[in-house]
Amino acid sequence: MMQRKCRTRLFAACSLSSLAFASHAIAQDSPAYFTGPLLTSNAVTLPAGTWLIEPYLLYYKSNAFYDEQGNRHSVSPGVRQWQTSIPIYYGVTGRLQLKLGIGGAHAMSGGAHTDGIQATDTTVGAQYMLLSPGEDRKNPAVSLAYTHRFPTGTYDRVDQDPLNAIGNGANVDTFSALLQQYVVLPNGRPMRFRATVSYSLPPDPVTVRGMSAYGTPRGFLGNARLGSSLEVSTAVEYSINQRWVLAMDLAYDRDAASQVRGMQGQGKTAVLWESRSPSRDVFSLAPAVEYNFNDRIGVIGGVQLSFAGRNNDAFFTPMAAINMVF
Repeated sequence: MMQRKCRTRLFAACSLSSLAFASHAIAQDSPAYFTGPLLTSNAVTLPAGTWLIEPYLLYYKSNAFYDEQGNRHSVSPGVRQWQTSIPIYYGVTGRLQLKLGIGGAHAMSGGAHTDGIQATDTTVGAQYMLLSPGEDRKNPAVSLAYTHRFPTGTYDRVDQDPLNAIGNGANVDTFSALLQQYVVLPNGRPMRFRATVSYSLPPDPVTVRGMSAYGTPRGFLGNARLGSSLEVSTAVEYSINQRWVLAMDLAYDRDAASQVRGMQGQGKTAVLWESRSPSRDVFSLAPAVEYNFNDRIGVIGGVQLSFAGRNNDAFFTPMAAINMVF
């Protein structure tokens, strides 16, 4: 049971960190403003010299999981997590932008909780727009992006409180392809489509000591070998009027199999400890509503919820963000 809870917290921290890195630059499109959907990244980069900051507040909740056959089972106690993620973007040129993502989390399970707010992993990256949509936005926008995640979140040596294991200890390199296209419907209202595909390389082995995010026991010393991961999402936004927009994301996430291996104890009392986790995947939807005050400030609120999966936690995550362009 402890091992399943740790995988839950690991999934929450990693997936939400990558979620908060979706570039939601507001675009003014007569007669509508768009903030961007909750999950799928923007293929259009910021203008040179422009900053974009979009603080997120999320509440992750999981009290069920999907088994090997995809059947859903309840579990108690469940896991809950408050998380704030702050992605920051800067337009270097009209086609190149840089990214920084920081955040914190507070996890709870049963009567236990983390010691205050724990730092999550930090992400940095860059995005280059290969194809611009043009002034009339009739062409699709296409971009390539690279992101590196640094293990700034605690992940091991949490013998006093395993819930403090917010990160996973891995340096992860992720490559993404992004697409965006505007369409004007017969009623004259603009609709915006997005699609993103991201692939993360298997990271180097992670040294693990004591109790950790990987469910290891006290006195453990070994390493974790993580596999690759794939994230695919697509989104649509429909402008009801100039300020109000309805958005919907459909996402698929897959993590390859992983292994943790090492020794528990020291000297003659040391014993081999090993754990293998099969590949896991999950499908989720994220409906949301946007309200844009103007072409530089907008808010969005919605929920990401899983509806199918395998060897993964079922989850429900309400979230809200404010998008600010400077």
